[in-house]
Amino acid sequence: MNGTRNWCTLVDMHPEDQAAAGRKTYAMVSGHSTGHSLASELVESHDGHEEIIKVYLKGRSGDKMIHEKNINQLKSEVQYIQEARNCLQKLREDISSKLDRDLGDSLHRQEIQVVLEKPNGFSQSPTALYSSPPEVDTCINEDVDSLRKTVQNLLAKLQEAERQHQSDRVAFEVTLSRYQREAEQSNAALQREEDRVEQKEAEVGELQRRLLGMETEHQALLAKVREGEVALEELRSNNADCQAEREKAATLEKEVAGLREKIHHLDDMLKSQQRKVRQMIEQLQNSKAVIQSKDATIQELKEKIAYLEAENLEMHDRMEHLIEKQISHGNFSTQARAKTENPGSIRISKPPSPKPMPVIRVVET
Repeated sequence: MNGTRNWCTLVDMHPEDQAAAGRKTYAMVSGHSTGHSLASELVESHDGHEEIIKVYLKGRSGDKMIHEKNINQLKSEVQYIQEARNCLQKLREDISSKLDRDLGDSLHRQEIQVVLEKPNGFSQSPTALYSSPPEVDTCINEDVDSLRKTVQNLLAKLQEAERQHQSDRVAFEVTLSRYQREAEQSNAALQREEDRVEQKEAEVGELQRRLLGMETEHQALLAKVREGEVALEELRSNNADCQAEREKAATLEKEVAGLREKIHHLDDMLKSQQRKVRQMIEQLQNSKAVIQSKDATIQELKEKIAYLEAENLEMHDRMEHLIEKQISHGNFSTQARAKTENPGSIRISKPPSPKPMPVIRVVET
């Protein structure tokens, strides 16, 4: 589709001398209009003897660009998740180094405090700085063991959170790739449908040109029939007994009979072509309905992708919150339990699906 809309008109045409015969002849005219993607309109001519049905067709040229834009946005989101994972790894290393430094500083302060508690603030020998009573050594060992256990617990919890984040990230990437494949398949099917619609429109245009040519030939044959009938009436009115005139009259009668057979044959061909045109219009409308269903499928996939992105952002916020609580209060397990008991929820409302367009059938009376 090229973004423009073609409209076809079926015109009910009555000859001047056959207005009371009860037959209808349809002609199709192509043109351009603006409005909805597919609509119909019934219009009467100025003299009130013609009925025109307009059918509007519209393509979708910006779907491919929008789809590529969404794919690029999803790739940037995946890159952002990778950067967040690297930041978490770096933060874990910083926490480990900080805990190691705090442990060394604590041991050094305890040794200095033991030295200051000696009489006069100094020991009697150079090795007294590193010697302490058994009670002090026991207290230091207990503090060191407690700090080590705390560090090990924190590191274990951090590794567990990292593994959970990694598994969620892998699941998200698998789901995202599956949705991308489905979106690409839907886009390819939509492109095929649009190509087929364009081919059908070209065939309809060719049929319209043929119908116009046949209508012109039909009018010319009707004019010849009228001329033959007039000549025959003139010959009969002259009451000529000439054999030549009789032969001419017989010849004219034969020509009139042949012309009538041709007119009857052309009428049958016109009816057949009109049926083909109506079938082509119905096929075009069905193709439009298929395209709309594909658009609805693509919209649902986009909504699922947005929902997964929201869940990923919420998970990232939870990780940051848990790490901050872990560093500030050292109560990671309590906060994690509170987070699991009261998770946030994001609801994305689904827009109403587009209504199917009515099917228009042109019936000859």
